[in-house]
Amino acid sequence: MKRRMKTKRHILNYAAVALATLAATACNDFLDEVPDNRTVIDTPEAVSELLVSAYPDGNCVFFTECMSDNVTDRGNTLDPYVQAEWDRANRQAFYWEDIDMTYQDSPSYFWMVCYQAISAANHALEAIAELEAKGTDCSVQKGEALVCRAYNHFMLVNVFSQHYDPAYADDDLGVPYVTAPEKEVFGHYERLSVKETYDMIRADLEQGLPLISNKAYGETPKYHFTREAAQAFAARFYLYVGEWEKAAQAAGEALGDNPTLRDWNAYIQMSTANREKNYTSVQESANLLLASTLSMFAVDQPFYRYGYSTAVNNSLFGQNDNLVGGTWAYRAEAYNLSSEALTLMKWKAYKKTDGVNSNSGYYYVMVPLFTTDEAVCDRIEALAMQGRYTEACRDIELFLTNKIRDYDAAKQPVTPEMVEAYYKDKAPLHPWYESRMDARQMAFVQCAADFRRRELLMQGGRWFDIKRFDIEVTHEAYQTGAADVLVRRDLRRAVQIPQEVISYGIAPNPR
Repeated sequence: MKRRMKTKRHILNYAAVALATLAATACNDFLDEVPDNRTVIDTPEAVSELLVSAYPDGNCVFFTECMSDNVTDRGNTLDPYVQAEWDRANRQAFYWEDIDMTYQDSPSYFWMVCYQAISAANHALEAIAELEAKGTDCSVQKGEALVCRAYNHFMLVNVFSQHYDPAYADDDLGVPYVTAPEKEVFGHYERLSVKETYDMIRADLEQGLPLISNKAYGETPKYHFTREAAQAFAARFYLYVGEWEKAAQAAGEALGDNPTLRDWNAYIQMSTANREKNYTSVQESANLLLASTLSMFAVDQPFYRYGYSTAVNNSLFGQNDNLVGGTWAYRAEAYNLSSEALTLMKWKAYKKTDGVNSNSGYYYVMVPLFTTDEAVCDRIEALAMQGRYTEACRDIELFLTNKIRDYDAAKQPVTPEMVEAYYKDKAPLHPWYESRMDARQMAFVQCAADFRRRELLMQGGRWFDIKRFDIEVTHEAYQTGAADVLVRRDLRRAVQIPQEVISYGIAPNPR
């Protein structure tokens, strides 16, 4: 009975989001009259309150994870628990089909909330311009607004477009880059190219980054772009465009002089409940930026047919198959429904009820948008591309100290020769700069991607490396073994934009 009640709420959410997408696709004038619907924006403090809405209220974890090689067909053992509505979106993502459902974990919803966040940032920037004209200093708020605008467009272009590649970026469809508060329906906008989108992201990021100040955030810094979080974003951006020195420098700023990573040796000693709670906690020093997002992923993941399974778990953690031959500290657990349905217990569902006496409501999950763990992987890659292998090895040791049981870098130091020897027989990656890489660089980049895959498991992050490195992925059907292959430069790597947006005249992705 409890499951049925929750299902009803889930379906109601679908309908609500569908209507919201039609009525306010991507960023209408929902803030035109009073931008935060509560107060007039006439002080820096009011601008700061508005900027709380400049972070996306949804996430792309469900569908990006389902499209990756972290997921297999877990078979029909879960069929008695799965409803057709949920299964369809799960199956469509697994086979890289256009997802035609509109609900809080769909591409349509992610598109909408990103543009709503952009709209909030643009209203803040409009108010900032008016305040600055009167002599009021709003530089800190301006920095946050610009970085938020850059980040939301960055996520949109990396979900709904092909990955940045200078050979194709002038022709590949990017996304509309919105820089002013909306006064008209979204249909008047056109998609830029990927290059144009990236150029505008760079402009906002590089203008906003120097203005960020941690002093502005009081007791809630991890829900905002602190300097560390903004630098982690910059490191990711510069990696994608191949500016290694800038990427390494930004990652270093994000990590600080004494970086602290997520210690999985400590996590495996925790109870399941505490591990689940701590993973997305503000007290976890590895979390640089957290976002509260409307999502059913934490509740529904045990019921997906296509998800994290024992086959994937065994391939990633089942053996001492790693650079130093140690045992991975990551710990997966099985749901009671099926031994094939595994989880790393990263997600804790937070339910907001409809009222004091209501037993129905909306589920949220806290999502780590940037972490020190990802930043150190980014720095390993950026250092290697500069030939700074000794420094990259120190970062590898730092990572392994927190992820391998009883690993002691003093007793088992990592050398460039070890990295090259371990990764030399792995399948090559295909970044757009592949022709410039030697064997050692390729080995270190593979190492960084290898670490990132494990650390971001069940967070959707692997999908972006699949796109960035043009990795082929094969998904097989459980019963028949029939395989579907996502080949290099496959058009399906760009998630289709929402049908509601296409109906406004925005160009769809080619298929």
